Amino acid sequence: MNRFFLYAIPLVTLAIFIVIMTGGSWLKQPFGEKDRVYESFEKLEGYVGDGDWDKAQEEVDYTAKAWKKVVNRIQFSAEREYMLDIAGVIAKIEGSIKIKDQKAILQEIYYFYSLWENLGR
Repeated sequence: MNRFFLYAIPLVTLAIFIVIMTGGSWLKQPFGEKDRVYESFEKLEGYVGDGDWDKAQEEVDYTAKAWKKVVNRIQFSAEREYMLDIAGVIAKIEGSIKIKDQKAILQEIYYFYSLWENLGR
């Protein structure tokens, strides 16, 4: 029995670490209603395109909170640079909404789409 635990515990621990380190592509996917980052950016794109700045502000606030939840899940399986870049995109969009700069927001949204695609690979 001791011999079983001698091999089983390290192997199970190693398997868990491997899953966490390589699971970024599925860990970034939403697990509920409060962490839908990609869908939030799609909505944000629509609001900005329509010039609905109040809804855009609400959506970017939701996105910032949702991103914090996702970061906690993927912090060990994704490149830190990508995570920082996405946080920067959200901050730039918040500022651009304040001054109602549609072009800057759309540039950042499409940059986010590129970052999201490569996140966790």
